[in-house]
This record gives sequence, C-alpha cells and structure tokens, in this order.
Amino acid sequence: MEPVTTRLDEFRGRRVYLDANVLIYFLDGTPKRALEAAAVLQAAADGVFGAVTGNAAVAEVMVGPYRSGDPLVIRAVREFFRQSRLLEVLSHSSAMFDDAAMLRATQEMPFIDALHIATAASAGCDAIITNDKRMRPALGVEVVPLRSISA
Repeated sequence: MEPVTTRLDEFRGRRVYLDANVLIYFLDGTPKRALEAAAVLQAAADGVFGAVTGNAAVAEVMVGPYRSGDPLVIRAVREFFRQSRLLEVLSHSSAMFDDAAMLRATQEMPFIDALHIATAASAGCDAIITNDKRMRPALGVEVVPLRSISA
C-alpha cells in the first residue's frame, strides 16, 4: 500500500478534482478500482488535499442508484455528496460552460470531459483524477490516471 500513499502525497495542500468514475468505483465497489478510489477518498478525508467535484459528476454518479430503483441506495448516495468535510461539490457557472464549449471546439474533447476540466480550472484545481483514458490536460489542469495512484 506504500505506493498509494507516496503518489497521493504529491497532492498535499492542493485542490484536486475527482471525476465521476472515481466516485462510482468507490460507491459501487467496482472490482480492481475500488481500492484505488478508496485510497483517494481516504487521503481527502485525512486532509492531504481538498477534493472537489461538480454537479455534473454527481448526476453521472446518480444514474446507477436511480437505475437500481432502490430508495435506500439513492438516499445513501445523496447523503455521501452532502458530506462537505470529504468532498466539495460545485455548481457549474456560465463561465465554466463557456470554457467547456471552447475546449469542445478547439480540442474536440467530449463535452462532459471539457466541463469537468473547466470546472476544475475555475475551482483552482491543478489536477483531476480520472480513469477516463480520453481525457486530456487543458487550462492548467493535469490529468492523473487513477491507475497511476497505485503504480
């Protein structure tokens, strides 16, 4: 487990955006990636870095609980996002949407990825942790593959 701690220590004192897939892996226990996601969230809970995400990521995460139709699961996941000590959830401003449109137009980035990058940049995050292999750095935001956390 030492490599996980070492890699996450690189984020000490920084604000780091968490992509929806990291949160999904943590919440649904996705085999292989759940431990990496848990290490990321534990580091945030321990105050190593400030974890940030956006309402769009929350919407992406909520698809699974709504699909399940289980009101207890829906309620539990909603409550997870209310834990402000662990994760700051940001609303997306018109400036963020404008930056996302610019990234979509100039870098042919999928819109949701562009919105995550734009939100991260606006929030002062210089890194986003994701398992999305298509996401590319932009606006001063480094893309950190989740798999590199334990590499």
